[in-house]
This record gives sequence, structure tokens and C-alpha cells, in this order.
Amino acid sequence: MDVELILEKLSQLGLLRLSRKSGDYYQVYCPIHNDGNEKKPSCGILLHEQIKNGVTYPQGFCHCFACSYSNSLEGMITDILKAKNISVTGRDWLVKNVPGFEPDQDFEHLISSDMYSQLESKYATNYILSKSENNENYVEESELKNYRYTVPYLYERKLTDNIIEKYDVGVDMNWVPPGRSKKVPAVTFPVRDSNGRTLFLCRRSISGKLYNYPSGVTKPVYGIYELPKNCKSVIVCESCFNALTAEVYGYDAVALLGTGNSYQIDQLKQLGVSDFVLCMDGDDAGQRATLKLKRALSSCAMIWTIHMPKGKDLNDCSKSEFDDLYSRRD
Repeated sequence: MDVELILEKLSQLGLLRLSRKSGDYYQVYCPIHNDGNEKKPSCGILLHEQIKNGVTYPQGFCHCFACSYSNSLEGMITDILKAKNISVTGRDWLVKNVPGFEPDQDFEHLISSDMYSQLESKYATNYILSKSENNENYVEESELKNYRYTVPYLYERKLTDNIIEKYDVGVDMNWVPPGRSKKVPAVTFPVRDSNGRTLFLCRRSISGKLYNYPSGVTKPVYGIYELPKNCKSVIVCESCFNALTAEVYGYDAVALLGTGNSYQIDQLKQLGVSDFVLCMDGDDAGQRATLKLKRALSSCAMIWTIHMPKGKDLNDCSKSEFDDLYSRRD
């Protein structure tokens, strides 16, 4: 696959603004935020497959250093066309516009949660999109009803009926990820604002580790609405499953849907709790996120750290294992 050729074709058709090649990446103006009209190019598209820290980044993988948008090249093209009100998938566009493109060979990669975590930690900025709690584009009750049933996978991930009901966790068996043609059954996590209104759905594939958030959203802290009033101590972790596991084990917890952004840090500061217990994943990205959060939150609360074993996260621990880790926080 000639990524550069594809990008030039997108540019010729006015679908993407190019900047220049920089090492293994082609630097472009992000087509996702600011309606594609950012002043400086902040999005990189990988020209060749790359392996870093054990994570494989597929050829064509794109990531915006400003808004943290990440996707395959095919997925990005789908999102570009959707924004232009063109009802064509990225795959169909590539088949039509790129001679010799074979749809089955290059774009079946799922972007792993590890990849998202590493990218967000490395390139986190203070960039905040326009979405706020005053935005009226909430997910309606009629849509949420479609996902209110359970599958064995939810219990395999340690969830209980009480937690499933409290957080309205569901299952979308008919989800088709952007840029793909096949259904990928996924768990749905409604992400609510402080008033309980559902801002958007976070989806996590049941098979593999594909996480999905609507394009262009600024991630808020997951679980703030569900915290009890006058809560004094809160565990801060990365994923929805981690926060819900902590809740199952009897601890109040929230999730950053990654490793944290400035908007989430502001939300945490406004909680008025006396203690934050940082419980990030046991990897390099988790360690970097812990240091960042310590610096940002130390002025408003006591900060404790749970040192997760290497390669593990909270959901990997049994209750007794986590209780022991919690007792040894420092």
C-alpha cells in the first residue's frame, strides 16, 4: 500500500490538507477537529508499519497530537467523508480511487487499548474541543434501551448485576466500527455528565481490545455522576472496566478513558475530595500518567499511589489481591 499516494489523492480532491514528510510520518492538518481548519499541522500518518515498546502500529495509522484522534487510514477516510456528508465508507473510497487496492489485506487491524494509552500519554495537550456539559446533543433514552441486556462476558470481567444496573452497562451486538463492514459485538458504557445526562457511549469490543469514542469528543471523567454525595476518597484509574471492578470490590472509583487530559484534571479538582488514589495500569504509560496526575492534583487533595504489577491492571486482580495493593498504597 502506498500511503503517500493515497494522501496525495485525498489532497487533490480537497479532502485533506497535507504539510510534509517528517521521518516515518506524513504530517497533515487534522481533518477531525476545527472542521479541518487548524492553523498548524498536528496530525501524523504512519508511512510504514512500526513496532514500539511491543505495540505494532499499522501502516497508515493516524494520530492527532492536539485532539488525540486515532484511527486506521481507512477509518480516518470514513470520518472525513462522513463530515463532508458523503455516504461512502473509507474502504469503498479506496477501492474506487486507488488502483490495485485490495480491501482485505491492509485494514483489518484493531487499534489496541495499549496503543491509545501510549499515544495519549505521549502527546497529551491542553487542547479542549468545544463539547461541554451545556451541549444538548445527549444520547436519548430510546437508544440506551437497545443495549440493556447482558452476556456472559460482562460477568467474566467481574461485573455484577448491581453494578451493571447502576452504570447502565449494556451490549451492542450489531455495532459496525468506522471503516469496517462486519459487526463487532461490543460492551456499551454510557458516559454521563454531572447531571446524569449521557454525553456519548464508549464501546469496547468483546473480542480483542478495540475501544471506540465518537469522533471529536473531549473525554470527561467516567463515573462522576455515580459517585456518592460527600465522597472523600476516590480511586482514579484508566478504563471503565477498571473503575467498575473497584466499585464491585467496595471502593469509589472513576476512569479517565485513557491516561488523562486537562479537562478531566479540572473535573477532578472540582470534586472536593480529600484523597485521590491513583491506580493506573502497570506499564510505562501508566507510570507517566501517575506522575502527571500527582503534579496536577497535589494542590487540592492528598495523593496516594497504588503500584500495579507490571503488565496488569485493576481488572486483572482478585478482590484479595487488590485489597492488599490498596493497603500498601503510598
